[in-house]
Amino acid sequence: MGVLDYFSMMRIPNSLMSGVGAVFMSLMFSNYCVDCLGVVRLAAGFATGFTVTAASMLVNDVVDLGVDRVNKPWKPLPSGRASPRVALALSILLPLIALAVNLPVDKGLALVTVVYSALGLGYSFLRKHWWSQLIVAASTTGPIAYGYVAAGSPSSSIHVALGLSITIFVVTLGREVLKAMQDVEGDRLHGYSTIPLKLGVEESAKLLVFAGIAGPAAGITTGVVAGSGIVYKAVISVAGGLYLYSMVKAYRKPREKNVLEEARKETLLEMMLGLVAFWMFRV
Repeated sequence: MGVLDYFSMMRIPNSLMSGVGAVFMSLMFSNYCVDCLGVVRLAAGFATGFTVTAASMLVNDVVDLGVDRVNKPWKPLPSGRASPRVALALSILLPLIALAVNLPVDKGLALVTVVYSALGLGYSFLRKHWWSQLIVAASTTGPIAYGYVAAGSPSSSIHVALGLSITIFVVTLGREVLKAMQDVEGDRLHGYSTIPLKLGVEESAKLLVFAGIAGPAAGITTGVVAGSGIVYKAVISVAGGLYLYSMVKAYRKPREKNVLEEARKETLLEMMLGLVAFWMFRV
């Protein structure tokens, strides 16, 4: 057992993306005024996004241990390289750290931390319900909500916060359906319910195309309606186009796991590019 195995379970790219996302959104909603926010608030945002996301990844791996023994036996827990008890302890400790960091800074931020911690951790215990995948998508709007509250909840930006939240919700939901298409055998074996198991793989593949169109369209529309800068419109269009390409590729070969895995990896990078676009919304 090694420390690196626990870090791999935390999905460092995802956790970093959430931490950086909270910082980016705080800056964007405050019109990039670092002095208005303060270094402490920005540091708290990064720590919150990182720890809450890492905790949700850890607890998900603990709950999914049986499924991963079938679908992904090489992962740290099913292979025996990591301990479920240690992983579970870390998944409890990390959100408590996030809450402790936010309480002295702002009670509103502490509330956001509690809500999104509940979403991130609670999903793993609701896997017998197909709609639990909607909770995963909702949990990824956390950096936007955190940044909006950190900037003082400006009423002039509420439509931006809603538009970007819809964008990331739809894009994440598409990626979650894609991942569930990879795991249908193990999910069925362990009594989990997912959208692909409820609708069928081929029908679910159609949702990938829907997400590939609707998600980027929501992001572009938000920019047009809210009067974003040209940089945002350009970058979100590129990210959206690449995301649509990955989704269409998976749609065409919904039973080929190597294609689905390739698309899954691509969508994470495309979502990172979308996050950069969010940061440059007012540039």
